Amino acid sequence: MNKTFSNKKPFTIVIILISTIAYCFFFPKPKYESPDILSTLEIPYRTRNWRGKDVVEELNFQDEKYNFISDVFARGYVNKYGESLLFFILDAGNFHHPKVCFGGSGFKIKELNDIEFELTNRKFKAHVLYAGKGRESKLVIYWICINGEMVDWTEQKIKQFWFSLFNKQKSGFMVRIDIPTREENIEQSLKLAQEFIRDISKKIPPEQSGYIFGKE
Repeated sequence: MNKTFSNKKPFTIVIILISTIAYCFFFPKPKYESPDILSTLEIPYRTRNWRGKDVVEELNFQDEKYNFISDVFARGYVNKYGESLLFFILDAGNFHHPKVCFGGSGFKIKELNDIEFELTNRKFKAHVLYAGKGRESKLVIYWICINGEMVDWTEQKIKQFWFSLFNKQKSGFMVRIDIPTREENIEQSLKLAQEFIRDISKKIPPEQSGYIFGKE
């Protein structure tokens, strides 16, 4: 590899990130609008082992500070053993790191190893946090999928800048699973998340699942 290019690469990323921040700060946008994809996704209320109930109305996203959000999917699921989780999809023009959001809310955060999910025809990895505050604690599993492509935080910022610069629309989802748990039960909760994704992914039409889990 060309050493000059290799040395310049980190600086290039920094410049792109600074440009993104400057662009968003000096040119404020109205409420973000995306292609209407989220509302068309056929995410089942019921699977073989799970029953779901919408909870999006319990969330308050009316404030102007949430203008970066176009739409939200939030559904609580319970299995036959009474174990529960929240399946959450945020459709937004920009994403706030869950670690920052939970930290700002008073949670103590511990970053864990990534988790691997196995679908019928592919695998993908997601990030994992353990968040605790007083008697409340949960496992937070999340990933970002833009136009059917799994991306990390740097790639997300670059794509955000690119689409904003040319005023192009995109499907940009942060998918999150929250599971109430204690630290000693983390492994069990990770397995629960894997079982849930394995179950629910089978019920989502193949032509739609790529928007959530990434395309092949």
